[in-house]
Amino acid sequence: MTEKKIKGLMEKYLNGTITKKEESLLEQFDGRLLSKNHKEVFKDERHRKQIERQLSQNISRPNKRISFPKWTKIAASITLMTGLAYFVHKGTKVEEKVEPIVEMTKTTEWGQKLNLTLADGTQIRLNSGSTITYPDRFEGDVREVELQGEAFFDVAKNPDKPFVIKSGEVLTTVLGTSFNINTYPDSQQIAVTVATGKVKVASHENEIHLGPNEQGVFDKKTKTISKKMTDIATFLNWKDGIIHFEDTSLAKVAESLERWYGVTFIFEKESLGDCHITANFNNELLPAVLESIVYAKKGLRYEFLENNKILIKGRCTD
Repeated sequence: MTEKKIKGLMEKYLNGTITKKEESLLEQFDGRLLSKNHKEVFKDERHRKQIERQLSQNISRPNKRISFPKWTKIAASITLMTGLAYFVHKGTKVEEKVEPIVEMTKTTEWGQKLNLTLADGTQIRLNSGSTITYPDRFEGDVREVELQGEAFFDVAKNPDKPFVIKSGEVLTTVLGTSFNINTYPDSQQIAVTVATGKVKVASHENEIHLGPNEQGVFDKKTKTISKKMTDIATFLNWKDGIIHFEDTSLAKVAESLERWYGVTFIFEKESLGDCHITANFNNELLPAVLESIVYAKKGLRYEFLENNKILIKGRCTD
């Protein structure tokens, strides 16, 4: 008998439509050939138990015709059910298609931010002017993504599959924790600041381990990694819409505001960039931020130009 005919007779046997002649033919089928493929019969333990339950129900069904001793019928049923499972599973395996992993890329423009949830449940807050690349699903022993810019990660715990962020020459590895990475291309440093859990930061030359409220800084010029204690809140303000400046030069303030609002600052005199500012802004509009700065520094003025450019002029009263 062909495989197709055997499978058809098995299906008839299970749904109760098999004839006496067909049942006789089926009983002649040598189940020993199937037993040689025992490992291929069941997909897993759960599948095996499911077949056992189904078999038990079929055997104990009332009013079912028994043409030979019960133990023989049970043995035949096992052979038939095993055979059917084998052919069905074998056919299913042939038809299975493995979908390719798709690389996803998300980019934020200056002035934009983005929330992401990855396939493993990891949550990411992407800051302005940043790009992250990640797979649509994680397979293998490592969950790996690539970051350029700044992002806050709340990594889903999985002790068996570390989460790795590639940032230029630096690899940050975690099992499940929350931390911030600042890796803008125009910066001379890559900073990893930990909120909870533990993180390993490694370059080709060395590596360090960080805990809560610790920051690791990789210097792109010297290729070294340093470690220090820090106030994590200072580095996480951005994800909550807060801009904080603590005795910060106006040049650095302008850089932050450019990223935050998607504008470009022009200084009438280069020396104005040396003016220092301490301020805190909570989800403020840009005009309100500028008004606050010129109020604190009486000699400064600003002017909106074309193409999202802002001219800073006057004098600093430090």
